[in-house]
Amino acid sequence: MNMDKFNLFRLKNAMLFSNLVANIIGVSIVMFLSYRTGFQHPPEVMQLADRVSPIFLPLSFVVPICLNIIYELPIRRYLNKRYLKQPVDDREISNVRRRLLNEPFFLIAVAFGMWLTAAVLYAVVFSLSGAGRFVVQRGFFNSLYTGLITTTVAYFVFEFVLQKRLAPYFFPNGGLYMTPKTVRLRIRTRLVALLFACNLIPFLFILGTIWDTAGSNLDPVQILEHLKSTTISLVVIFMAVGIWLTFLVSSNLTRPLQEIIQVLRRVRNGHFENKVRVTSNDEIGYTGDVINEMTEGLKERDFVKETFGKYVTKEIRDEILAGNVSLDGELKEVTVLFADLRNFTPMVETTPPKEVVKIINGYFKEMDEAIRQHNGLVLQYIGDEIEAVFGAPIFREDHPHMAMQAALEMRKRLQKVNDALRQRGYPALAHGIGIHTGHVVAANIGSPDRLSYALIGDTVNLASRLQGLNKQFSTDIIISAATRDRINGHFSLKELPATRVKGKSEAIQIFTL
Repeated sequence: MNMDKFNLFRLKNAMLFSNLVANIIGVSIVMFLSYRTGFQHPPEVMQLADRVSPIFLPLSFVVPICLNIIYELPIRRYLNKRYLKQPVDDREISNVRRRLLNEPFFLIAVAFGMWLTAAVLYAVVFSLSGAGRFVVQRGFFNSLYTGLITTTVAYFVFEFVLQKRLAPYFFPNGGLYMTPKTVRLRIRTRLVALLFACNLIPFLFILGTIWDTAGSNLDPVQILEHLKSTTISLVVIFMAVGIWLTFLVSSNLTRPLQEIIQVLRRVRNGHFENKVRVTSNDEIGYTGDVINEMTEGLKERDFVKETFGKYVTKEIRDEILAGNVSLDGELKEVTVLFADLRNFTPMVETTPPKEVVKIINGYFKEMDEAIRQHNGLVLQYIGDEIEAVFGAPIFREDHPHMAMQAALEMRKRLQKVNDALRQRGYPALAHGIGIHTGHVVAANIGSPDRLSYALIGDTVNLASRLQGLNKQFSTDIIISAATRDRINGHFSLKELPATRVKGKSEAIQIFTL
């Protein structure tokens, strides 16, 4: 996938900016809430804290950002190679994808570790300054609240950026759940985290506010007024944060579900081109990959079905695919038709190869349509010869009649082919057709890797011999007595002299149409 410098910059720094924004949001929320609670540390404690904060607060941003960049070094090198169109091996791609999927968890672990360190640090500083137990506890929990809010906000921001921006680039074909050694966060866990962010954290913060107020020197009226204003502020800010987090989570969940529904709707209507864009390694991502695999399988099956339909009629195709036709060998009465071009070799020797192919394909096209039009099946093309069957794989009582109709249609269509050849300056074609009715063994024949529907038996051989007799009698259609006996006089036939053919000890009766 090609990219310009701007997209390269966005991909390389998407998580970094998200990390920075999440920390700013978390700190801002806690600072605002602390300001609204009205609690102030003693002056001597504030002086000591003011000496520590200018050092720690910048570090609380710089250290996570530096660790973020160090963690992303393989990802950044990979993006640089893709931008410069340098080769990347599969091992490097696998490592980059694994790091990318684990990055949100690494970053929230770093962020929470920093704020937990701050909680301990400030508690120790306040304790060493001689502050009371209440002040020490307040210093500890203030930083702990900041860490909880920051990491919770950060995770959902990271997940949103990962699914929206990064996963489509690094996983264009999905398959996130197949990446080994990655953390998989289930939907249930994600919803529990959302519940924690929208309910438990506000509850803990309100409890802390009540604890702070109870430890103050305010009179009861002032305490009630303070709790009222503080509670309203907490409710407003946490409602806003809750709505925002709900939007992020719902977007991460509903967006892939909507794509799944759209793809399934198109699949139901017979369209298999669309794929679900998989951007997570949870249950939804796995479902998307399975649907894509299913769609690909349906697409291949539809292709096979349509391709099969080029060789047999739609009715025969549907019967075979539905399992209503036995393909493992059965004795059937059928009518076999052979057609062979006459004097085609001299034309091949004097005509450019591409023109030869064009001519023979044009002939085969017309003959195939004539055979299919009368419920026949072309079994194979052998050079310039056609082998077709009527009455298999789906049996029809009138298969001899259908074969005769097809032969007449082939005669008619040959005239159409010849008219086109004469206009192009080529000589006319001639063919001989042999038709015989009898019993054959019909089955799938071949190796395990390649099968073809074929007929075995003397009926096939005799039909081929009859086709060859057209040269001897200067005719174009010859049928056997077995076929004549089954067409009930519907066609005008002329009896030819009884003739011996290879494989038969006695002469056989033959007729021309």
